[in-house]
Amino acid sequence: MPNHCEHGGRCKQTWDSFSCTCDGTGYTGATCHTSIYEPSCEAYKHRGRSSDTYWIDPDGSGPLGPFKVNCNMTEDKVWTTVMNNLPPNTAVTGSSRERRTVLQVNYSASMDQVTSITTSAEYCEQLISYSCRMSRLLNTPGETHLHSPPTREHTAEGGRLFRSSQSQHVMCNSY
Repeated sequence: MPNHCEHGGRCKQTWDSFSCTCDGTGYTGATCHTSIYEPSCEAYKHRGRSSDTYWIDPDGSGPLGPFKVNCNMTEDKVWTTVMNNLPPNTAVTGSSRERRTVLQVNYSASMDQVTSITTSAEYCEQLISYSCRMSRLLNTPGETHLHSPPTREHTAEGGRLFRSSQSQHVMCNSY
């Protein structure tokens, strides 16, 4: 039986009709086509909402699902923050020249979802704060790698510029 329901909706079919159950999908309507979430933090602000964590769906009924962001609406501008999996002040220990430490940062959105909001953003940044003792970060080439889409430039602390390449991808400005 074909499923006429979109976005993971559950289909109930009889001989001559069907209906969709959209519970838990983030969509509504006869075929779970219409997003129940606003496309951006800006849209929530226009609805009179204040700063908080919201689900957004930038492409509406498109293939990208909704995702959670923090919306800061305390200024004239609205700031959208894609959250990551690390608590503030995450400690990373045990790295040495022989045994390097890799810290993977995962976000509340996929790269395609993040791209959907950054391509229309007036301004975009990623802040990575680094505090340590006796670290090689930014000290010599090849010791620090950031990951991102090609053709993006990123300024690191101290003004050092990271450029994307196959060996050094940098996930700033998109994430």
